[in-house]
Amino acid sequence: MKNPLVLLLALIMTLSTPSLLRADEPPPGQIGVAPSMFELAIGQNPVNESVRIFNLKKIPTTVKVEVYNWTLDEKNEVKLLPPDKQSLDRWMLINPLSFTLDPGKSQVVRFSIRPTVKPDPGEHRAIIYFIEQPATASVDSSKALEILFKLGVGVYGYADPVKHAGVLSSLSFDKSSSSIVADIANSGNVHTRLKGNYSIWKKDTFPGIGAAAKFADADKKEKQPTGMMISGQLNQTPVLPGSRRTLSTQIPMPKASGSYILAVNGSIDGKAVEKTFVIAR
Repeated sequence: MKNPLVLLLALIMTLSTPSLLRADEPPPGQIGVAPSMFELAIGQNPVNESVRIFNLKKIPTTVKVEVYNWTLDEKNEVKLLPPDKQSLDRWMLINPLSFTLDPGKSQVVRFSIRPTVKPDPGEHRAIIYFIEQPATASVDSSKALEILFKLGVGVYGYADPVKHAGVLSSLSFDKSSSSIVADIANSGNVHTRLKGNYSIWKKDTFPGIGAAAKFADADKKEKQPTGMMISGQLNQTPVLPGSRRTLSTQIPMPKASGSYILAVNGSIDGKAVEKTFVIAR
């Protein structure tokens, strides 16, 4: 019998990066999903949406669909919860719940949100898992290793009145771990994220914080400006309502010695975040 190795790609609303957790760029030769996250206004009327699953493998694959209520634990990892009267998973109808995809083909999975009670104000969450099923074992494949994927699509339902109240309490650079560290508190009733980018520049070529934002957010196919060494996306793990979390974005450091400027450009709940750090190597 094959020995299945299950790789969990939980997409929450990435935990994006992304993370928590996004599937904007599916693993080569495996299974892709789009979109990777939903943020939807909900009320007493049904809301209808769909997800498309792509089979990028060279063999047929069978996929099972499951939906759960969830939260994040203290390590910012997905923790499944039982349904309750106000959980989004309890209000969702999904079709189909199982299907087989031929190589290079795709399948649309439709879902409808139909609250059975009036939604409380704020955020209601669900995660839709697309779980690749093990293929039927054969005699010749007794020692084969089958790589299976479990992809999660985060669904956030927002019921009025919605309160956005994320606060960036501090933003620092930890030299010991080469990480940008953000302390975020959220007193709102929907999740918040620190969205944005970072870039590292040779100190004497730094163009200013505004220009750094434009270059860091540019298409990677474009040629990097002189002096910009590295750029990337900040950790966009969601901070759920009523919680406070410390999120780290580890960054690759320039190998050459010298003086550099680390620029952080982002936003949290519509408030701009701009900060620079001087780094000596």
